[in-house]
Amino acid sequence: PIFIPTFVSTPPFCAGTTAPALPPTSNNGVTGTWSPAVINNLATGNYTFTPNAGQCGLPVTITVTVTPRTTPTFSFGTTRTICAGGAVPTLPNTSTNFISGTWSPAVVDNQNSGVYTFTPTTGLCANPTTFTVTVNPNITPAFSFGTSLTICAGGTVPALPTTSTNSITGTWSPSTVDNQNSGVYTFTPTAGQCATTATFTVTVN
Repeated sequence: PIFIPTFVSTPPFCAGTTAPALPPTSNNGVTGTWSPAVINNLATGNYTFTPNAGQCGLPVTITVTVTPRTTPTFSFGTTRTICAGGAVPTLPNTSTNFISGTWSPAVVDNQNSGVYTFTPTTGLCANPTTFTVTVNPNITPAFSFGTSLTICAGGTVPALPTTSTNSITGTWSPSTVDNQNSGVYTFTPTAGQCATTATFTVTVN
């Protein structure tokens, strides 16, 4: 009789894990060789068993299924740049493509730059992923006239520029210095810049 070699089916496994060995003897006692000889643990493939000469056996081909690893995705992406103290996302334990896992560190620091690593739950066919947060410090606008000035009534006062000496743009309120009355003038940076407000105090004697 002519035998068809039989083998225990290889269950699907996750890409990158250790692949099972291909047995040199079938379940029904047929010896032979495999082509390819080793299972590729990164991709699904077909493997053909050819019985050794002198045996009444037919070649047989099996398919080994390799499940690709999924990369977890999140609504906030993989990177974010903020100003110190800015809004940061909460790190969820389940990705938008339904991969569960844990973060390390677990909470985003909005004062310091950092890398946050998501590790999928053991047993899931998924890759770790990272979320990188870059925190830029808030700059205090500086001006050539400093932060305060004392004058006599009617004295010379500076014009209030819309760009600081350290290149922060913004607006003043009030926009013009009164040389007859003491007052505080507030500079508010244009939105989108990592900068704080600044004040200029004028004392009129």
